[in-house]
Amino acid sequence: MNEFMKIELSFNEALERKGQQFFFQYVWKKSLPGLKKTIILGALFLGIGFLPLEGFDENPIPHIFKYIGFLCVGFLFLLLIQYFKSKKRAYKLIEEQIHDFKQKDREPNFIILDMNNITIENPFNTIRSIWDKTSYLFVDQYLIVNMLNNRLCFIFTEAEFKENDYQTLKDYLQQYSRKEN
Repeated sequence: MNEFMKIELSFNEALERKGQQFFFQYVWKKSLPGLKKTIILGALFLGIGFLPLEGFDENPIPHIFKYIGFLCVGFLFLLLIQYFKSKKRAYKLIEEQIHDFKQKDREPNFIILDMNNITIENPFNTIRSIWDKTSYLFVDQYLIVNMLNNRLCFIFTEAEFKENDYQTLKDYLQQYSRKEN
């Protein structure tokens, strides 16, 4: 491999929108197991709290189970409200970002690779990260590059790259950074 590699990316509105929407869904899918546990626990506690057993209704235990079940259901509704609010806000930000990129369409985006770091340049900013603080993950047809210890993520697809630039990026990532699970 060369010591220094500069890859130019062309801006594609449809691919950018699809990638950003995918990443929003991907982040929320990671919290899905917690949501499933909340649903199961809420149903379990409400089921135990409303059991029609003789003598069981006279104890404070069924009331405690009912309250805990209602708390789980309330938490579930809060998570759903948070999901829909953040989805609306994220999609609005995606549209604003795409509008900004379309305004600067003549300025190219670059990925600069060398043995020490990876740099991503677009018309608005330049982000550089050393390989130790960079990781990558393949999800479906998407390549997610996490920079600065998972504080900043970039989503790429093979369609965004020219010729074998996508393979070059993958080779650098596999050689110098770490793969996430």
